[in-house]
Amino acid sequence: MTPFRSAPAGYVARWEDVEREVLGRVARDVAELVRAESGLEPGIEVGDGVAFTGVARVPQDPAVQRLLPDAHDEDADVATEFRHLTQTDLAAGKVARLLAFADAIESPDELPDDPRAGAEVVVPRESAQEFAGALTDVRLVLAERLGLVDDADVETLHDDVLSGVDEEDEDTDDADDTPDEFAGWERVGLSGPERRYWGGVFVAAGFAQESLVDEMLADLRAGRADG
Repeated sequence: MTPFRSAPAGYVARWEDVEREVLGRVARDVAELVRAESGLEPGIEVGDGVAFTGVARVPQDPAVQRLLPDAHDEDADVATEFRHLTQTDLAAGKVARLLAFADAIESPDELPDDPRAGAEVVVPRESAQEFAGALTDVRLVLAERLGLVDDADVETLHDDVLSGVDEEDEDTDDADDTPDEFAGWERVGLSGPERRYWGGVFVAAGFAQESLVDEMLADLRAGRADG
């Protein structure tokens, strides 16, 4: 994975097939998790102009609670009313941008002249905020599954991933312990090889998000931002 760079077409990076496959699948899984936990009915369209429908369901999954938190910590009535009025649209918007993100990275521009370079992921400037927002949602869910509470936890995980060492499972080096496809990320308390694997996904998502936001800010300062 290369960092995003500003280009005439928008923001461009090169991602390996496995990076696109895993992040795309996780984004779709998170979208379905948000849909189920928030009570979005299958028939509700996810996109602009979603009408308020029904009574919002309070998410039980701690990861979705991070995405759809209470609006007021001290007044339960205010929090309930705010959730009742806003959660359907907010949840539907998150589902829509997660699915759009998955579509974008699963259908990149191939680079046949250099197969080792991966494929180009092109994010139009008008879609960049939504793309970055989807990465935020993916990282928040993974952070909950990985037990990351503060910046120190994130820094420790980052160091472990980059060094190839997991402090909780230093003696495990069997390649066969790599999680099968996408199983395991949805469970709380990941450890051992699963923690290494999904920690790497978390770090990759953060790398992509940070480089995209940096380029967006650079464009904004230079007066090149769209809209």
